Amino acid sequence: MLIKISDKFVVKAKLEDVWSIVSNMPEVVSCFPNVQKIETLSDGSVKVTFRVDVSGAEDKSLTSYLSRITGKMDVRYTELNPMESLNVNAKGSIAGTKVFVNLSVSLSSLPDGSTQVAYDVEADAGMLAKLFGMGLIQKIIESNASAFVQKFRRILEKSG
Repeated sequence: MLIKISDKFVVKAKLEDVWSIVSNMPEVVSCFPNVQKIETLSDGSVKVTFRVDVSGAEDKSLTSYLSRITGKMDVRYTELNPMESLNVNAKGSIAGTKVFVNLSVSLSSLPDGSTQVAYDVEADAGMLAKLFGMGLIQKIIESNASAFVQKFRRILEKSG
């Protein structure tokens, strides 16, 4: 089952500055919670290893177990339209189950010199949803997405 998240935010940074960051895969990936290792490959894609951040989960009985789970993802741009939009695909595994994430980002320059960042995320947690329940997995994904956006936004605003 797919989990979808869509939102937008405005950063006080010029479009050119925002683009220079969103088109830098290692910098984008570094915004994910609990990243342990980032490896940039020769084709520009990135391998990332991370611990699952379950702090957003209400079910504390699973929290200690889930907090020890490591994930590995291969992340690559599937489309880059300079200064306008990009698409990212991430495939990998968490706790031995396959997962994937697709991210689409659109940028718009605003009259005051700031930039609007709109994004759509589709995530498929695969068997994790069956093992731990869709409600818990959705909360964990939403919590991690929120933490990512907060850190990403701070980096974008520093560039302005």
